[in-house]
Amino acid sequence: MTSSQIQPRPTTIRRKGPLPYYAQLAEILRRAIADGRWQPGEALPSEAELGSIHGLSRTAVRQALGQLVTEGLVQKEKGRGSFVRRATIAEFTVQELRGFFEEMTEKGHLVSERVLDRGLVTAPPEVAGDLQLPMGAKAVRLFRVREVDRVPICETETHLPASRFEAIAGMDLSGKSLYSILRTEFGISPAGGRRTMESVAADPSTARNLGVDRAVPLLKVTALNYDEEGIPFEYFTALYRGDSTRFELEVRPKP
Repeated sequence: MTSSQIQPRPTTIRRKGPLPYYAQLAEILRRAIADGRWQPGEALPSEAELGSIHGLSRTAVRQALGQLVTEGLVQKEKGRGSFVRRATIAEFTVQELRGFFEEMTEKGHLVSERVLDRGLVTAPPEVAGDLQLPMGAKAVRLFRVREVDRVPICETETHLPASRFEAIAGMDLSGKSLYSILRTEFGISPAGGRRTMESVAADPSTARNLGVDRAVPLLKVTALNYDEEGIPFEYFTALYRGDSTRFELEVRPKP
């Protein structure tokens, strides 16, 4: 829907009303979103367009949009503009040890990815320690952006011991499940692991890869997975978009 189709009458902003202009504009936009005039993911008119439509300054428009960002109705993307915030796209269950690909496809989502880099590297000290590798050992590094229903959801950096999985460095992983490859080609099935989670701010590179503004919060997940013999085989960090993902954790009583 174009901005010309949803332009309110000029009298919408009450020049002598008790509310500040930015608050009135925020309410106009809030109602338009609630009425479905803009759908989740749809771009709002630019700040200049909104100012022209409503006869307001750029400052007032920016304040109104900022209010809607705070309320979680709108998200700003650097260099692209303001968008109606999408509903949660990807939901993950922390208790279930499944790969990203399997979990999303089982829920009916289209999963795709961009492999930004892959190859053999010297395992960083913290990775080598968790994978029980000697310092200076080689690891297969996979650096990818994972997408769900064509929306970038997370940026992942995976390390696997090269002594066991060197062949993966030369494989085309587009549209494939890494865990499926590990099972069929290497006889490895994830049997356990640990996760740590923390909130972080996106750096310029990650913000660009995920198509978000640096103000959008990210959830950083660091994981170590073990095979059926208790040997660590995978270390990864994933940066998930906070505006499109949700993690479910089930709390159980101690046995």
